[in-house]
Amino acid sequence: FAAGEELFHEGDEADGLYLIQSGSVTVSRMIAGREVVLFYVAAGNYVGEMSLVSGEPRYATVRAAVATDAVLIKADRMRDIISKNPEIRSSLDARYMQHLQEQEKREQLENVSNGSGSITSQSTQSNLISFLIQQGVGEATDVLLIDESLCVRCNYCEEACASTHGGASRLDRDTGPIFANIRVPTSCRHCEHPHCMKDCPPDAIHRAPHGEVYIDDSCIGCGNCQQNCPYDVIQMAVIHEQPERSLWQMLLGITPKVANDQEGTKVAVKCDMCKDIAEGPVCVRACPVGAALRVNPEGLLGYASGTSGEVNLLDHEEH
Repeated sequence: FAAGEELFHEGDEADGLYLIQSGSVTVSRMIAGREVVLFYVAAGNYVGEMSLVSGEPRYATVRAAVATDAVLIKADRMRDIISKNPEIRSSLDARYMQHLQEQEKREQLENVSNGSGSITSQSTQSNLISFLIQQGVGEATDVLLIDESLCVRCNYCEEACASTHGGASRLDRDTGPIFANIRVPTSCRHCEHPHCMKDCPPDAIHRAPHGEVYIDDSCIGCGNCQQNCPYDVIQMAVIHEQPERSLWQMLLGITPKVANDQEGTKVAVKCDMCKDIAEGPVCVRACPVGAALRVNPEGLLGYASGTSGEVNLLDHEEH
């Protein structure tokens, strides 16, 4: 399925269960006269079970957020599987009831007016999800977000990144699109199918076991990856090695500064998720107010609504 293509439409007869092999989809429904995004479903999950359980037409529209591969288990075959496996039937029934309860809450929220004619919090959450999908979250495995209502513009995130990566920061805090108080800064999304890998002559771009996309030292600085990245998160820069400390610097606890000039051969640089640092991304750890956070697609809805145990991204007043 191409990005934006429907797997099925609200009101259609159920044709089966879709297993999402790669890519991702959004689940939306018409509520109070407008289309509202309800769920984001990443690869490794399935959609379409509600109509199979209820026997009713599709209750929502499912669209590919990015190029998506899905396996369709035909309705008759799926019903046969369900009838012969009570555990599967029980699991689908439980999920169906959960969806119904969540849907009832959403419709109640959508129909509540605050008297000012502004959109409800549920509508805002839906718009946030749509915004993030437009910014590449649909094909991402990890995205850096900044809560502008918390950010104090100290720039510690960029400074920490630069000091860890040879003097060249892999993120730009002030650039990148923004919705409400949420900014998507210029930083690698670590795409499921990286565009940057398409034309790398020395094959210098790799994916680590935990999903981090990184560029190794064999980069020749051709710039192909920079041109192929649709999110402008790759830059060409001169990398300087961290100077070794002299004896007196070690005695005084002084760390020599990394050179910041542009003399030398430029190579492609981008966020590598600090894959070699056990404590995790330094940009997040350096933020003194907790404004920077990394979000994977599976946790997107939880972060947006606050149900993940983390902060609600839309629940802060502007400073």
